Amino acid sequence: MEKKRECCSATAYLHLNQRANAMGASMMPIYQTSAFSHSTAEELEKIFKNQKPGFTYSRVGNPTVSTFENQMARLEGGFSATACASGSAAIACCFMTLLKSGDAVVAPSGLYGGTLSWLKDLEAFGIKTHLIKSFTAENVEAAIDEHTRMVFTEIISNPKLEVVDVKALAETAHKAGIPLVVDATAVTPALMRPIDFGADIVIHSSSKYINGNGSGVSGIIVDSGRFPWKKSGKFDAVLPCKKFGPAAFTAKLRNSTWQDIGACLSPAHAWLNLSGLETLPLRMKTICENAKTLAEFFETREEIEAVNYPGLASSPWHDATRQFARHRGGGILTVRLGSKARAFEMIDHLKLALNIPNIGDTKTLVLHPASTIFVHSDQAAQEAAGVFDDTVRISAGLEEIEDIISDFTQALESLN
Repeated sequence: MEKKRECCSATAYLHLNQRANAMGASMMPIYQTSAFSHSTAEELEKIFKNQKPGFTYSRVGNPTVSTFENQMARLEGGFSATACASGSAAIACCFMTLLKSGDAVVAPSGLYGGTLSWLKDLEAFGIKTHLIKSFTAENVEAAIDEHTRMVFTEIISNPKLEVVDVKALAETAHKAGIPLVVDATAVTPALMRPIDFGADIVIHSSSKYINGNGSGVSGIIVDSGRFPWKKSGKFDAVLPCKKFGPAAFTAKLRNSTWQDIGACLSPAHAWLNLSGLETLPLRMKTICENAKTLAEFFETREEIEAVNYPGLASSPWHDATRQFARHRGGGILTVRLGSKARAFEMIDHLKLALNIPNIGDTKTLVLHPASTIFVHSDQAAQEAAGVFDDTVRISAGLEEIEDIISDFTQALESLN
């Protein structure tokens, strides 16, 4: 199977676990253990000194978790991957590996509310963030200064749904000698491999589409292994650049930040993600098709004041979806209904779609962002993120599209 086809080939994903273990099982077993024994003290010493491969303690490494990490690194075309307890933990571990007091980050103002909250928390450690409303390469270049050590963005922001030009952003970041770090949760490698477009580090909240059915929380960091940390000269104070070269980020991440914080992924949740990966391309295909059809349906309804979906020709980010496999626009859309009361009323009348603060499930999910995931943000921050009092976010599921449309039809008719 050609490596370039792995981002969208259902065959490649289905056979990821074909040689998962020596016993010939079709799926990797769950190694539900806290630690691993070894026959000699010398052997265990060598593993602790990184002189021999092996497992010692599941906070540091576990066969089931390692298999998930290796699968994600392969699918993303990366050098290595590190699994974390959540998507938020993955972002935190990545930032704390690369940044120190006095450093700065350039990021879009339309990020997920939890990520914006984390960036605010970093101010207590002397790390500032320059938030940009329109995250173009030109605007990013203008915001980068001598303190900037990272360009960070979501590829499809949640819930603003701004689609960034990854290639242009990568070129801008590299021109300044800093990495481009992307949150690819909303696209997954089934729609796009950001490393192929120049991204240096890829983060996923794998609780979402990778897991696929809302059965566990997890995150993962994929290192491209391509950024020249030593040549950059801007990371000598935080990374072992001279010793590990392009692998310096992963070397510090795994042996220091991630290991010391203890934000490891449980073997059971790693196994759930391995199960989800097998059907990821098939699920993303149907989810994206359902999201687009649902968005087109909303455009015909007089109860809806505005529809936001990157896959629509009316979207300002429609052209940017050409980066994705088969020009798909992802599985998230938002609608505005004119008032908070009308938004609540539509949500309350839905019988099929579930009112849940999550995305990427097999089932269609709805949420009122302003009163939930952005409830602690002020009005200016909410609006910069595409969140208004009348906004409803919808994560399309795998139901028959006729059933989804029927459910929203009866809910909208209740408004009249």
